Amino acid sequence: MSPVKNCIVTGGSGFIGTHLIRELLAMSDVGRIYVLDLVPPVVHDSRVTYRRCDIREPIAVAIDEPCHTCFHLAAVCKEPGYPWEAYFETNHRGTINVCDFLSQNGINSVVFTSTMMVFRAGDSKMQEDSLVAPDTAYGISKLLAERELHAWSESRPERRLRIIRPGVVFGKGENGNFTRMYYALKRGLFAFVGRRTTIKGCVYVKDVVECLKFVMTDPGRQVTYNLVLPEVTTVEYICEAFFQVFQFRRFIPTVPFVFAYLIGVLGETLAHLGIRSSIHRRRMEKLYYSTNLSVDALHAAGFRFRYTLRDGLADWRRDCLPEDLY
Repeated sequence: MSPVKNCIVTGGSGFIGTHLIRELLAMSDVGRIYVLDLVPPVVHDSRVTYRRCDIREPIAVAIDEPCHTCFHLAAVCKEPGYPWEAYFETNHRGTINVCDFLSQNGINSVVFTSTMMVFRAGDSKMQEDSLVAPDTAYGISKLLAERELHAWSESRPERRLRIIRPGVVFGKGENGNFTRMYYALKRGLFAFVGRRTTIKGCVYVKDVVECLKFVMTDPGRQVTYNLVLPEVTTVEYICEAFFQVFQFRRFIPTVPFVFAYLIGVLGETLAHLGIRSSIHRRRMEKLYYSTNLSVDALHAAGFRFRYTLRDGLADWRRDCLPEDLY
């Protein structure tokens, strides 16, 4: 039997962290799980120990037992949604503080959730070693975090770093892009922006968790994997999957990009006047510019996806109350 391993999960009370903790608790070789977050986790178990922590500040929480791996999930990730500097305070400076905490506590293994947004959006398919050229605060701050973790790993030969770069993650508790898309489609308020063929790299949250567990045992000292569904998930393909799984159908118009962009600017202007909505030019851009990643390296390493897009949507529906994806 493998020795019991204690883990740390930063951001363990969040969307992916909640799913991850449930899966870790099901593993026989995982012992105590320390959750470092601003709010307590929703998962309650005798093996889960919560430590209130704001990673934007030096981390001084007590860890009572040696820990094998830190899953570094804590991040500001919804975009748009935060001031420019907020992404750097949490994602970059927070990762520096996490690295210091790991060094102080002798933890030599990290699994980090970065983002596909370290690549500039476009139709070209990006490999792990493709040119990184982020053009958003979220992408830039995550790339800087990757650099800090690489420097931490390279400073000691016993340290190991595994990075995954997920696409848009959907599933129970997400309350983000796919949730908004569901309600927009259901109400007939969704439109294709400029074209139907925009590729949006996406992945179901339960496959994200499986990948986190998979890379935890990767023998490499420093490895990085893209993580999106191997299907070509165009916006039209995603809409069709929603219609099939949730059994409704609406006509979806295509509006010119310039018109949609101006509507987004109008939405931001109204928000400044106190009339808030989800309309934002950045969301219009995200529906027009592709995020297209290759997962050949992950396949070559032996990882297999459990869920197709339709499978993931169907499982998400089963996990939630009828007509309720929050």
